Amino acid sequence: MPAHQEALKSTLESKGLKFHLKAGGAKWECTVLDRATHERRKAERTDSSSSVSSTSSTSSNSSTTSH
Repeated sequence: MPAHQEALKSTLESKGLKFHLKAGGAKWECTVLDRATHERRKAERTDSSSSVSSTSSTSSNSSTTSH
């Protein structure tokens, strides 16, 4: 695998690719993760005793939260 693909894969697995969207009066912070990392983090939140529900929605490769 070429070096740039390895770097992208490493970024998506470790911290994710973050970006911000503004539409009308709303601001959104989005994080794109690979599927395995998303599932692992979701499992960690579910197993946590301090877990709380939020208004975030997720899709197969991204997570979006309203601010």
